[in-house]
Amino acid sequence: MAKKISPDAIRRKMSADLIELAQVLTSGMYGVIVNPDVLKSSANTITRQTKGSTWAYKISGLLLRVDVPQSTQPVNCPGPLTIEVGLSLGGDFESEEDQLTDLILDILIRSSCGTHLCAWHFDRHIEGGNAPLEAHPLYHFQHGGNAMLPFTGLLGNSLLLPAPRLAFPPMDAVLAIDFVLSNFSGECWSFMRKQPTYLRLIRESQKLLWKPYLQRLANWWDTPQKEERKKAISLMPHLA
Repeated sequence: MAKKISPDAIRRKMSADLIELAQVLTSGMYGVIVNPDVLKSSANTITRQTKGSTWAYKISGLLLRVDVPQSTQPVNCPGPLTIEVGLSLGGDFESEEDQLTDLILDILIRSSCGTHLCAWHFDRHIEGGNAPLEAHPLYHFQHGGNAMLPFTGLLGNSLLLPAPRLAFPPMDAVLAIDFVLSNFSGECWSFMRKQPTYLRLIRESQKLLWKPYLQRLANWWDTPQKEERKKAISLMPHLA
């Protein structure tokens, strides 16, 4: 029988992974990620501020600088763009299927002069209370969100709605950064995917978070038990 790994050992591994991520980003980002060392501060909180079977960390003010994508509106949007990533993440090692208990990811994209703003919000829905009538996946993206409230008087003919909520697998720091790079800095993303350490961290995070997520979805078709189907539909309410 394999020896059970202690929560402290797992927390130390998570902390070490964040430090490794900071190091590999520093060595190969060519200025795209401005301040990767903020990940090291986050790494320290995992081992110092969590106990028992729980873990948590926050990343605040991780900055990326990227070129303005083609077809951006307005067409004269001044670049480069600054992307600010904020992540709050928590979990419980004792949960076998989905160890995440809290997840909030905010992505703020600003023009170089700060006059134009785009925002995306990704979170784990807080369960309980009255179920919403609209589709509300457990893990979902929304465009806009509270970050756009200061700009409500400057939207012109734009209309920002709380829907749709777009289902997407859960993300930790590694997967969140990879997601941002894949959408806003393709050249840098391609470069990073060739770095062995970066690729290993991506694969480990995907196995930890995406494998159980996708297995729960597949159980909708593969497992007739009501409880398993309920778990699947919480991730993708559109299943029928």
